[in-house]
Amino acid sequence: MFNLFPLKLPSLGLLTTIIAMSASFATAQGISFDEPIDSLDEEVDACLASEGVSVLPDTKTICYNAAIFPGQFLQLADMDPADRIIITSPGGNVATARMMSRILDQRDEPIVIAGQCMSACAMVLVPGADELWIHHSAHISVHGIVMMGFDQWFGWLKDGEDATKSERILAGLGYNFPYTLHKSGQDHMIDHLKGQGVDADYIEIVSDRMLADALNHDCRVDPNEYWGMIDAAHLKRFLGDRIAHMERFAQSWSDPVNTVYKDVTVPIAEQTYIFQRDYNEAGCAASD
Repeated sequence: MFNLFPLKLPSLGLLTTIIAMSASFATAQGISFDEPIDSLDEEVDACLASEGVSVLPDTKTICYNAAIFPGQFLQLADMDPADRIIITSPGGNVATARMMSRILDQRDEPIVIAGQCMSACAMVLVPGADELWIHHSAHISVHGIVMMGFDQWFGWLKDGEDATKSERILAGLGYNFPYTLHKSGQDHMIDHLKGQGVDADYIEIVSDRMLADALNHDCRVDPNEYWGMIDAAHLKRFLGDRIAHMERFAQSWSDPVNTVYKDVTVPIAEQTYIFQRDYNEAGCAASD
């Protein structure tokens, strides 16, 4: 469960200009954002220019610019204590991300989200952080309509067809492998949020919103190919005092700050989008 598209992030100087231009949007949202910090910008810039897991030169800042795989987060576990960990990630498997979240809990250092925080990064690492910083370059997005039950999931893939009693039984016993994978991710999400003391609505609300947006769109793709942006109001509602610092970051697809994925995605609503490749492969472009 991670995004295979490369991140193309504009310079932090350009992002700072865009942030200033969109100040009225933040005011309309009724949200107060923290001002960018020059020293943090420099570290984020260096981190986004790097790859893998490393300590930024002349600092005690760890840069984790990688997918969530065992090799990378086990490397993180062995590193010396740091002042902060800057995380940029296209995501990874939810179960694997839970292991990384436990490592972050044990390290107990401030977590800075910068650049792309997709899939399991948004769904596991963000709600698992005890001291969370959101940099203005952040793009935080949930992967897939993860909270679908079997009947809805089955009907979605079968053009509205109802599952038979035997198909429901087989799914309940774990013999429908694609649904078992879907349900496993769902169960991991719920268990993780419960263990972190975060209400399950953190993911349920975004999943339901993506489902409603998908139902209102003429063409559908696989449930796993929808992406739902998380905004500041959502983070504040569910993470509260865990957020130590939050700068003005991308709130919606059309938000001027959202400069990361517009060239390779198709919006079906303000906070729900599909990658162009998946949209085309589902034949949706032809139906527009």
